This record gives sequence, structure tokens and C-alpha cells, in this order.
Amino acid sequence: MVDRVKNPDVHFPGQHKAEKVKVVYRRHIFFLIIGYLYTLVMSGVALWLYFYLPSVVPFLGSGLAAEVYDLVLLFVILFIFYTIFLTWTHYYLDAYIISNERLLSIDQVDFFHREVSEADIGNVQDIEVTVKGFFATLIGFGDVRVQTAGADPRTLFLNDITDPYEAKNLILKLSEKNRKRELHDAYTYRPKTTPNA
Repeated sequence: MVDRVKNPDVHFPGQHKAEKVKVVYRRHIFFLIIGYLYTLVMSGVALWLYFYLPSVVPFLGSGLAAEVYDLVLLFVILFIFYTIFLTWTHYYLDAYIISNERLLSIDQVDFFHREVSEADIGNVQDIEVTVKGFFATLIGFGDVRVQTAGADPRTLFLNDITDPYEAKNLILKLSEKNRKRELHDAYTYRPKTTPNA
């Protein structure tokens, strides 16, 4: 699926040397389709306004009123293209990365505004899954809220992802594995070796 990538060869900027990406989630494709249905309805309204309204309101068909009318419709068409591009940008650039070390949430707020939040996967304290609504239940998408502990507690949101229960189980499994490794490393004595003189 386009909204879930399980490929160990995926890399991202700032990735640690031993860090392996387990899965990359995007919003469910349902939100891309709904966004495009909205723009399709807007396009139908714009076509109706262009072809039908001047025949009903005669003064829109000639003179200065016609030019102003065409200019307004041009702005409506530009807004439709802007909406199409913005819908795709939000779908493609909003991503949630789960690796063996961290959990990252990338939110493309606007074309030139991106927010990236991250948390150590070993510090995961609480996970809540919310599947709310008819389509969410039927299709199988929902929100995952991850709360972390530690010196800098955070709450990360994975919004509208495919199979949120699978994401929750993966995060819990990786968190437990990470904690066991850290405990093992903390209580394992490794004497420093010095070269023989």
C-alpha cells in the first residue's frame, strides 16, 4: 500500500548509524480520495458557474461585468489547483517513521513550514489507539497517541494511519526490546582493555 512502507532500505536525514527503519506510515489513502472528491465537486461548481450562470444573468455575458466574472472564475480555478496540490503535499509529506531507536512524526503544516517531533522508542510509557467513526471502523484507520517518559516527556500523534493496532504492537515490541538492551548494557561490566607494555 502507498500509506505504509515496510522497507529496511528506507533512509531519512539525521538517521543514526545503526538505526534501522521498521515502517513508515502516511495518512490513510481515504483522506487523499476525500480531498480529491472535494476538489471534483468544486470543479463541477466552477464549470456550472462558467457555462450556466451567464445565460441566467445576462449582464454577466458582456462588458466589464463579463471580464470581472471571468477573473473571479480564474481565481476559483487557481484555488482548485492549489487545493489539489496541497492535498497531495499533505498526504505525501506527512509521515510517521518507526525505527528500532526512535519514533518520528513529520507534519508538513504548509508548503514552507514543517514540524518534526521525535522520541526515543525506549522511553515509550503509554500508547492509546482511537478508531472513531463509521469509515474509520469499516476501512481500518485511526489515531495512535504515544506518550513518553524521561527528562523530556513528549506526546506524539500518528494521525489517521492504516491499521493503528499493528502500529501500537510494533511500537510496544520495539520499546520493550530497546529497554531490555539498555538494561543489559547498564548492568554488564565491560572492563577496559589496555595494550600490553
